[in-house]
Amino acid sequence: MRCCHRHAPAAAGSSDPHPFSLPGATEHYAAPRPVRAEHVRIELDLDFAQHTLAGTCTTRVSAVRTVSTVTFDAVDLDVTGARVDGRSAAFSNSGAHVRVELPRALDAGQACDIALTYRARPRRGLYFWGPDAGYPDRPLQAWTQGQDIDARCWFPCLDTPAQKATSEVIATFPANMTSLSNGVLVSDVTTGERRTQHHRMAQPHAPYLVTLVVGEFDEATDTAGTTPLRYLFPRGRREDALRCVARTPKMIAAYESLTGEPYPWSGYAQVFVTEFILGGMEHTTATTLVDTVLHDARAHLDYNAEPLISHELAHQWFGDLLTCRDWPHGWLNEGFATYFEVLWKERGDSRDEADHHRALDLEAYLSETRERYARPIVARKFQAPMDLFDRHLYEKGGLVLHELRRRVGEDLFVRALRHYVASHRHGVVETVDLARAFEEATGHNLDPVFDQYVFSPGHPELKVEVRYEADDARLRISVRQTQATDSGTPVFRLPLEVAVTVNGEDTRHRLELTDAEHRFHLPCPAAPTQVRVDPRRDVLGTLDVDKAVGLWREELAKAPEARARTEAAHALGKDGGLRSVEALGRALKDANLFWATRAACAKALGRIRTPEARALLLDAAVTEHPRVRRAVVAALGEFRHDVEVAARLRALLEAGDASYFVEAEAARGLGRVRAPDALPLLEAVAARPSFQDVIGAGAMDGLAETQDAAAFPVAVARTAYGQPAFLRRAAVSAVAKLAEVANRKREAVDLFSQLLRDPQFRVQLAVCDAAATLGDRRLLPALEGTTFSDPRTRRYAREAVRALREGAPQAREVASLREELDALKQETRTLREKLETLTLNARPAATARKPPSKRAAKRGRTPPPKRRR
Repeated sequence: MRCCHRHAPAAAGSSDPHPFSLPGATEHYAAPRPVRAEHVRIELDLDFAQHTLAGTCTTRVSAVRTVSTVTFDAVDLDVTGARVDGRSAAFSNSGAHVRVELPRALDAGQACDIALTYRARPRRGLYFWGPDAGYPDRPLQAWTQGQDIDARCWFPCLDTPAQKATSEVIATFPANMTSLSNGVLVSDVTTGERRTQHHRMAQPHAPYLVTLVVGEFDEATDTAGTTPLRYLFPRGRREDALRCVARTPKMIAAYESLTGEPYPWSGYAQVFVTEFILGGMEHTTATTLVDTVLHDARAHLDYNAEPLISHELAHQWFGDLLTCRDWPHGWLNEGFATYFEVLWKERGDSRDEADHHRALDLEAYLSETRERYARPIVARKFQAPMDLFDRHLYEKGGLVLHELRRRVGEDLFVRALRHYVASHRHGVVETVDLARAFEEATGHNLDPVFDQYVFSPGHPELKVEVRYEADDARLRISVRQTQATDSGTPVFRLPLEVAVTVNGEDTRHRLELTDAEHRFHLPCPAAPTQVRVDPRRDVLGTLDVDKAVGLWREELAKAPEARARTEAAHALGKDGGLRSVEALGRALKDANLFWATRAACAKALGRIRTPEARALLLDAAVTEHPRVRRAVVAALGEFRHDVEVAARLRALLEAGDASYFVEAEAARGLGRVRAPDALPLLEAVAARPSFQDVIGAGAMDGLAETQDAAAFPVAVARTAYGQPAFLRRAAVSAVAKLAEVANRKREAVDLFSQLLRDPQFRVQLAVCDAAATLGDRRLLPALEGTTFSDPRTRRYAREAVRALREGAPQAREVASLREELDALKQETRTLREKLETLTLNARPAATARKPPSKRAAKRGRTPPPKRRR
């Protein structure tokens, strides 16, 4: 499973993290298994007009111990009859569980078939969609999504990941439609206006992986070796679909090589559906994907869906073939799939792209620890299993696998991976199984890694000081771990790589950190020109490096690792001196540099905001690479009240750009610079059609940034049902940011209270996320009184309530403080530039008088400013 957006909005709250477990959370353990499911046969008749289904689910169970009853998970299913081996049986239905009385007790090893006939109008699990007044072009479809515990909402089952069984789905629906389910199609019969298709899955899989999709689709086919591939997509979207999935055969080959396991199923299908509640879901043999990732050639300039495609494909091994025993160990599904995005980037694109992708994962995880909570990856205290599907389960889980890889090395990592897969294929796994597999395959005892990174919260926070001691011909590297350890976060044991360049030659050192503080002395015959601490940014944690600014400049120009150059760009943006601006400008223009490094240079220049930085950005605004151009335009948005910048952004918006995303940044930036006449243009731009409405969303963000009261009704209008979905969510955020300046917070509260019941659950999420920005406690009754069917919305609503009750800072107050801080920074830069100019002018005269001794220079020099990575 993958969320729809790589960086989901942070839950509403203050900047201080909170405990993960909310009030009312309880400990969760794997369900007992007195019986084992062996086979599940689901027969369904779908009524699209009434949004109902009628069916029979027959489950073959075998007893683990003597049993006289079998209890099925069944939420809101109207069960009308039960039969055991063809004979009627007594049953009771609580609304959450159906308890069947067996005519005779089953002893251990004995089996029987239990058939439950039922009807349902499901709220979750199976979803009907079709056109309505707001969205008349929406296709008529039905699809299922069972993760985490929603399979029970559309068929009665033993709903735990450990209950693996073979399956059949026999679905009846309108004859003009087709269906997709697990396994192979064994029959297809049309009678009058109804069509019945029968799919059979011959290998066992978990209940949450059972799928059914019904609708009208176009189709394309391919092969990966001997594995047949199918792609199902909305009518007329063939080229857009193939842009997403074209490299699937190469991904399969790469994953087969990494895991040592040939693709384990009969075939692989990918279907794009409307309004899917996730980005994708890895149903065995048949992944479901949200159709909003389909994109045209213009979007493909700087967007592709391969992270999602590669993630869901990896689940066919990790999640489907090897399945977590229960959801606290869900990182064995999601962490693996997330890290395989990185591994595919390495093999399908480049190491630099993989390192950049991993950097995004790290920032997503760190952002969650800053804004929400830090928790152990394996946590048992929660309200709903979906609470666990966060940046710890996904991104941190993937980063833990990278940590294992760097501990044992590439060859042993692949060996351990293959051993883990071979040992547990078609089984269920817990974290200890992965640890033992690595130990057996590599000879390394990695329990300390698992204890620190998986079973404990937090991460190392490293402060590194680099100093060259010329008199002793050595490099001193001091390392401190500064993370708080009072909430279970440990002092970490980890390796730290340092690359030192002297006279053009690189020497690499592996420093072993075992305590809270270390001081290392490395032999260094001459002053180094580069000291790259963690050059590929491998450490799972934060890194704050304090070293001479000249080293950063040299590394930006010459470091062999793109990640090291990118980190140097960030550091130089914090320095802001004239030479740093020049270095950033040179790198920004260098078309041979990795695009993400150039983008980091643009961001750094925007942060510096001097006239020289502005000139460099204006000059680079026509750069060819769309992602770099996007970063440049975003950086120009930092120059508030700048007439020339505003004119450039306005011209870009009026003329358009080859990239949707550049236009979106121009709209956002025009608002940020507070151009006095931005409102009419941004209102018009909001109506421009674009991939995922990125231009319109950028315009909404820009309207919010103007802090113009007249923008409030414009944003309110765009929240209406029937507006493009992505635009609606951006408009919700804009309403929250504009309500106070427009003196219309009461209206915003009323609007948000209505939107909390919106049919599109992502709009509900957007309201929860915007609640703290609005900062009005009058929203509390709606947040607390609304019944949310989606557990994610329930969680975000409760976090929003906590934020409002604790008095999280309001957006306008924060914006005011930021403006004051910006003004102070500008004054500091001006003073620093004057001082630097005076120093440069005075230096020749001082040198001519009398050079100081080395010892005196060492005693009297001013330490270089600290740089944070």
